[in-house]
Amino acid sequence: MDNDDSLDESQGSTRTIKGKRGVIWGNAETSALIKIWGEAEIKYSLSSLKRNYEIFEMISTGLNKIGFNRSTEECRTKTKSLRKLYKQAVLQNNTSGVGRSKFIWFDEMAQIFRMDTSIHSLRTTESKSAGDTGK
Repeated sequence: MDNDDSLDESQGSTRTIKGKRGVIWGNAETSALIKIWGEAEIKYSLSSLKRNYEIFEMISTGLNKIGFNRSTEECRTKTKSLRKLYKQAVLQNNTSGVGRSKFIWFDEMAQIFRMDTSIHSLRTTESKSAGDTGK
């Protein structure tokens, strides 16, 4: 029953499902990861440190505390994937003639990256190269 799955996620189920390209994350796990990632100390550390393994350990520990058993590497991989998807959504949303992105974590990710110039500079650069002539 579908209701059982959502009940497991809301209670912090630690089931790990392996897909063809890696571990599949549930919505509750992803939401918890984004919430931890969005904490000021974590955001600052990830943006300022090149060697950030310890930061992903902190994220993993935070998830483990609330019942989601995720390794440091799984957290690192998931944040990289979410960042990539967010960047693609930003570009899609700012390209004329293309429909809006349906990336479900867009608003949460926008809060994390609202001051990130590497993403926001793409908005104008990429949209101009995608066909905007500025006329």
